[in-house]
Amino acid sequence: MVSVGDLCWDIVTESLWIIKDIWWCPYTEHTKYDLMNTKTLLIIEANEAVVTYMRADFLKRTNSVLDKSEE
Repeated sequence: MVSVGDLCWDIVTESLWIIKDIWWCPYTEHTKYDLMNTKTLLIIEANEAVVTYMRADFLKRTNSVLDKSEE
């Protein structure tokens, strides 16, 4: 589960994003996520599938850097 303040990685632009807000959209009846680029401060809206993928990619990348137990 993702929450406000979680970091995400965008493989397309190779940039770091932070989840700024999570809200319910009554028109689409889906949860929406406001993501803010940590460098440019640009804010975009994304759906749950995109955010889940970006969050998982960030965790995979940081885990491989931080987890040195296999060495």
